Amino acid sequence: MSSPRWLGLILTAALVAAALPAAAQSAKTPTIRQSIDMVAVNAPKISPDGRRVVYEQARTDWDANAFETDLWIADTATGERHLLTAASKSSTDAAWSPDGRWIAFISDRPGVLPKSPADKRQVYVMPASGGEAQQVTKAEKGVNAFEWAPDSRRIAFTAEGPEPKALKDRKETFGDYRVIRADYGMVQLWLQDLPTMDPAGRLAPPAEPRALTKADAFSVLNGFSFSPDGTRIAFAAQRAARPDFLPHQPDPRREGRRRHGQPAGRRGRPEQ
Repeated sequence: MSSPRWLGLILTAALVAAALPAAAQSAKTPTIRQSIDMVAVNAPKISPDGRRVVYEQARTDWDANAFETDLWIADTATGERHLLTAASKSSTDAAWSPDGRWIAFISDRPGVLPKSPADKRQVYVMPASGGEAQQVTKAEKGVNAFEWAPDSRRIAFTAEGPEPKALKDRKETFGDYRVIRADYGMVQLWLQDLPTMDPAGRLAPPAEPRALTKADAFSVLNGFSFSPDGTRIAFAAQRAARPDFLPHQPDPRREGRRRHGQPAGRRGRPEQ
């Protein structure tokens, strides 16, 4: 977390403490450190069977000078809860797979896949019963948002495409600068097949994601959703600074290619 944000929190805590009566301050007013250490929970997501809830819990990392977020899971019947993620960085945006077996989330933890960019948000998947999280994306600019497919075997996500070689060469020659309204990164819609599991319970390395939209056509916004049968994806997009709502509809007669992207699976059908 940046220094101005820390300063703002300290000033806020000091003002609150000053506004309370002296008796209340001596009995109940927390210290500035206690105020910053206060736990906050957010974004509860109930499992498809209604038995469990996964949610975010913020914590203060004094060593890293940052606020981080972990995922916790609780039993709806007993109230028992336990930590689900324990990485050094944040884990957020948890989502249950439709079959309830998996929990996907976004984290900026150090990636383990080859050529993973540093400090970028990627999608991870882990068994809902607990275990090690598996990194499934390595988007160069990081993932913006994701959505489970109805078959629980694929995930669609939005992310900027890789930087063009010409732009990378320019940065190496002249340094990192950006031309306003010329270097705008277009966000694409991608489809990621989840890794398969062998008989021993080990997950194979994930396959490369497939781009469903073209980088030069329009920029996809975070609002997108699978159709119930998993053959189509509807999404919001912006072209020439004008938002559109575009249905993603495959056409098998054109080998699955349409003006607004690619089908959700080969020939417009979920892969079996």
